[in-house]
Amino acid sequence: MTMTIDSNSNKRLLQLEGAYNVRDIGGYGAAEGLTVQKGRFLRADGLHRLTDGDQDAIVGMGVRTVIDLRHAQELAQKRNVFNGSERANYYNISLINPATSTNMNIRSLGDMYVNMLDECGHLLREVFERMAEAEGDCVLFHCAAGKDRTGVVAALLLDLAGVERSVIVADYAETEVNLAPIMDELRKDRPEQIPAEMYELFLGSAPSNMEMMLDHLHGNFGGAESYFARIGLSDEQIAVLKRMLLQP
Repeated sequence: MTMTIDSNSNKRLLQLEGAYNVRDIGGYGAAEGLTVQKGRFLRADGLHRLTDGDQDAIVGMGVRTVIDLRHAQELAQKRNVFNGSERANYYNISLINPATSTNMNIRSLGDMYVNMLDECGHLLREVFERMAEAEGDCVLFHCAAGKDRTGVVAALLLDLAGVERSVIVADYAETEVNLAPIMDELRKDRPEQIPAEMYELFLGSAPSNMEMMLDHLHGNFGGAESYFARIGLSDEQIAVLKRMLLQP
């Protein structure tokens, strides 16, 4: 499958000094001829190195809720600049640790994303509940690279909005391009128990990984809206998320 990055992707990517993969998921064509609204949801990599100017830019976009998807060790090593800040409501909801998953059936990132859908529904419910509470504001959600945990959350939102599958996959694949300047730094975070060859696969964002996740989402749950209902979101919470995504 040949992937091309949307020509508008650079318009969604924030040019920051301390982060490389902070981007608006708005601007994509959605269901019924609508467009995903800009300024509602930002996906991001780690925020621990944001400068004061970076923070001003993010807050200036209307971000008032920051959802950190990382685990405790990541939080301790690389503190989120919005943790304890009065400028935004900060929430930590640890989905998984993708580098040290104990599920022996996980051989690829695609396997991990499928496992997240199947096993982390209660945590994903909390993520989307926090988002629905923030109606009227802009929500930023992130993990370490803005690819795996962040990628699953972004894909679910875009699928809920009715964005085409190929566009969701391309949005996911863009991370590998954006993180190229810090790939060597990310390699230094490799856990000792994971071979370097395998870790290289986990650093990338091959389209096949998101294809596998979307196949599972639609084949086993009927899409994002049905999945949200399955994990316990109310009809009103789902409606709020749709309004945030699609209403100007």
